[in-house]
This record gives sequence, C-alpha cells and structure tokens, in this order.
Amino acid sequence: MFMKQMRGSAKYVMGILTVAFVGWLVLSGINDIRTGGGGSQLNPVVGTVAGKDIHYSEWNPYLQNQLTVARQGDRSLTDEEVRVVTDRAWESLVSSTLLEAELERLGIEITDSEIREAFLNQPPPELLSHPAFQTDGKFDIEKYRRFFTDPSTDENTLLQIEAYYRSLLPRQKLQGLVEGGTYVSEQDAWRFYRDTNETARVRFVRVDPLTTVPDSAVAVTRAEVRAYYADHEDDFKVPATARTNMVSLALQPTAADTAAARERAAALRDRILGGEAFTDVATAESGDPATAANGGDMGPQARSDLDPVLAEAASKARIGRPTGPIETSFGFHVLQVDRRWGDSVALHQILVPVDVSGTTEDSVFSLMDELEGIALRTTLLAAADSLGIPVRTDIVLSDNSDFIPGAGALGVAPDWAFDPETEIGELSPFFENPTGFHVFELLGRQEGSIAAIEDVEPSIRQILLARKKKAEAARIAANITTAIASGASLDEAAGRLGWNVQESETFRRGDFVPGLGQGTEAIGAAFGTPVGSVSGVVDPGDAVAVLQVVDREDATREGFDQVKGALLDQLKSERTRDYVQQWLLALRKNATVEDDRARLQQGSNSF
Repeated sequence: MFMKQMRGSAKYVMGILTVAFVGWLVLSGINDIRTGGGGSQLNPVVGTVAGKDIHYSEWNPYLQNQLTVARQGDRSLTDEEVRVVTDRAWESLVSSTLLEAELERLGIEITDSEIREAFLNQPPPELLSHPAFQTDGKFDIEKYRRFFTDPSTDENTLLQIEAYYRSLLPRQKLQGLVEGGTYVSEQDAWRFYRDTNETARVRFVRVDPLTTVPDSAVAVTRAEVRAYYADHEDDFKVPATARTNMVSLALQPTAADTAAARERAAALRDRILGGEAFTDVATAESGDPATAANGGDMGPQARSDLDPVLAEAASKARIGRPTGPIETSFGFHVLQVDRRWGDSVALHQILVPVDVSGTTEDSVFSLMDELEGIALRTTLLAAADSLGIPVRTDIVLSDNSDFIPGAGALGVAPDWAFDPETEIGELSPFFENPTGFHVFELLGRQEGSIAAIEDVEPSIRQILLARKKKAEAARIAANITTAIASGASLDEAAGRLGWNVQESETFRRGDFVPGLGQGTEAIGAAFGTPVGSVSGVVDPGDAVAVLQVVDREDATREGFDQVKGALLDQLKSERTRDYVQQWLLALRKNATVEDDRARLQQGSNSF
C-alpha cells in the first residue's frame, strides 16, 4: 500500500524536480543535442561560448522554462519583464556552459557508485518537504529510499533523477576544488571580531576646505586639466544615444470600473446583512490575500496605523455590523468592527480592488491599434495629434541606461532603438511595463564617444580646485597640532583659529559618524590614537580634521575565544562564497562569448 501511494506521487515528485532543477535537467540533454539527438530540423546557432555552439533547440526550452517560473502560474509578463528574464536566462546558460567546459578541461568524472551514494544519501533539497516523504512532519530518509529503490518505480523517473546527479556531482567536485583556495586564519577572525566590537568616542575639529580656503588662494593650470583628462579618459565616455518621439498609454481603471467595484462591495455587504457569515464572504471574495486567508481578520490595530479613511470609518461603525463601501487608494472596503478600546480597534475587512475591466482594456487596445495604423501611414506626431493623444518629443534613449523619463524602467526600448536593423523613422511595437504601453518613433542615433576636453574642462577644474583646497586646508589645520604640541588644549588651539570642537557619539569601526564619515582615515585614527591623545591632520572624506580620543573600549581575547569557532565558520562561508563568485566572474570575463540571438528570426517570438 505504501509503495502504491508513493507511485501515485511520482508525477508530483518529478514536477518538483523539473521546476527546481530545470537548469541541470535541461543542460543534461545538451550533449545529446550536440551529438545529433536534436534531429534534422533547422536548428541555428544562437551563440558561441568558449568555442562551444549553443543551438536554438538548447536555448529556447531553457528560456521558456525560466519564463514559466517567472509567470508564477498564469500571470502575464510585461515586455520589460520578459527582457529582464531573457537576459538573466542567457547569462545563466552562458555560465552553465562555461562550467561544463571547465569540467571537461579538468577531466572531472563521476562514478556509478558515487551517483548511487548521492542518490540514497543526498536527496534533492526540494524533496525534503514533500508530503510523500514525511513522517510526523519530518523528512523520513527511509521512505525516500524505499520509493526510489522499489523495482516498480517508473524507470523514466529514475533516469531523470540520475541525470540530475550526473550533472550536479561534477559541479560539486569543481566547487570543492575552487573552495580549496580559501582560508581564514585565527588572526583574520580576530581582526573581524575587533572591528565589530571595539568602540570609541572622540572630540574633533573639522575644517571644511570650501568655506575655509578662498578660490583666490589656489589655482588650476591648463596643463593640469589636460593631464587629468588624459589620466581619466574612461570617466568622460559619452554613451550612444537615440532621439525618439514617445507616446504612452496607461491601462487605468475608468469611472465605470470604479463604479462597478463600488457596486460589488455594496453587494458583498448586503450578503452579510442578509445572513451570510462575514468570514465566509471575506475568504471567498476579498481581494486582500493576507486577510482573506483568515476570513478578513485584521486583528487589533492602532487607529494611527490604519489608513485615515478606514480609521475614521472604524471609529463610527456599529460594533459587529458591516459597513461600507469605504473608498481608499486600495479600492473599496467593507468593514466589521469587533471591538474598540482606547486608540485601538479590532476589525475584519473585505477589499474589492478597482480593476481594469475587459471593456476598458478593449478600448485602450483599440486606441493603440488606431494610433499605430495612422502612425505607420504618416508619423507618430501626426497620429497622436489626430487622436488628441499627448506625445513627448525628443525623448533621448541611452545605451547604458534602462530608465526612460516618463516611462520608468524599459530597457526593451533602447534595445530596439540601437538594433542595427531598426531604421531611422521606424515605429516600434508597443512596449509594456508597469506604467503602461509605450510606442517610439526613432528620429536619429548618435554613436558613443569621448567628451571633448573643452566640454568637460569646467568639471575637471572643479575637481582639481577641490583637491588643492583640501591640501591647503590640511596645511592650515596643522596649526592646531602645532599649538597642542606647545601646550595648548584642543579647545584652546581651535578657538585661536575660530573653529568649534565637536563631540561624537560612541561608535564602532564600521559605523557612519557625522563629520567623520564611514571607513575613512579619520575613523581609523579614532581607533589608532591613544586615549587622551590628539591625532595629526586626518581625512574624513570631503574635509580635513584633527581629533582627540575621549574614550575607547577595546575588544578582549576572552570575548573572542567564546565565539571564535562560530566566527571562523561564518567567515569561511562568506569568503568561500565571495571566492567562488569571483572565480565565476573571472571565468566569464576571460571567455569569448558571441551572442547572435538578436539577428536570428527563427523562434523570435520566444525571445
């Protein structure tokens, strides 16, 4: 009976594996495709990674699965969301292909006995919580083993999980080799403990160069400007740009949609007044999933924590009787106040959001079709004018930014504008993102370049002027240390120059300290200068300062010894993660990757 129940769960088990391990399962079939398993259909190369071709038949299933996961069921994705998921999927497939090449280069192989050992003792994480393998709410390794070792278990299930392990285990070995390059010493752990536990408090004089040093006291020469420009050429790169006209149409609820939501909320209230239980109606009908799951129960609330409109309604409502509809920015609410005391209230709610109706959608889509039809015959400007739609002219798109003023994040638009196949004067498709639908008309493109020195000279002069003022301010501030060396106190030395002494709160090395910055030379001096002593001139970031340590609490070895073991484990884990990430980035940076997806037409609807 047990195995019958387990076999009945097989399709659900594989469903978990398919979603959770799609990367491994898809990639495990790549070699079959490369060796002829893909059949004789047209199967173009969409890219090349480290000399290995990635075919459409590999890329498209991988992408489609990522899109399915992103949709989280039946949720539709905007054009911008599709672009983001597609880019991430491509980078993921590139990384996996690079790992595969590295495994081949290092000759890492897995034996059948290693697979069996992992099969029996290393269950996929997503199966640990599956009900089929639970006993008294805990994962039961014996149930897991019996299921996968039973002779009647579907062979395809076993083969697919074996493919998962054949892909996973070599990568685990490779990661082990990479992680072998990390090491955390006790001294490393002590420094971390010290830096996060030591505290200091200081008094300091801060000298602002911009207000202390007049412009006339420093000068920047043309030669210095030219030298800075030559040394920082990358800072003056001007990205490629594209000039466009843009029309945006928001898919927003109309007055009719608002009225329909109000009527629905009133009908739900009437059902409760007619005898239905508030909790039953809320569970079935409320648009707020957080409270609907509890029958609309919002629990005790301070009135100040509620939307002001709800708070006012809750203060006037009859106890135990539904009231509404009450309109807020979230939609229409039906409330039932259970209890009031002091400034608090316990209540239930039903939320009816104001959704865009099918009629409204149809009208917007019809307007989009009409606008596009006219624009294709004339221009976007003329089409918008004929329909009375606002149009924004000369919207500049940049190839290094996904943000578009008035539209928000919409990287698909620059992708279209900078595509060599897009012609000047061409009309884009409508691109959708959370702010609405946006259509562009390409007016012109400008290649990226390096800004001319004449254009950036004023900003360079400001940078160099600030540097020279800071150096001059440091020279002036040195008078404080000179006076202190002659016997003056910090207050006396600062007072002679007309400066004030400030005092900090107690802080740790990693804290931001007003006036001293975060991670600056001044912060370091607070922990390196003896208590009661005055530092030299130090740099707090955008000024200069002299400080006196008032108090410091040093970390102790006794305290360190109590947490040393856990701290070493933590730092080892963090350093390993960072090291592996750097190794992967280096692998990606040094690899030759050719991306030909954009110019391929086959399967373009999937892209």
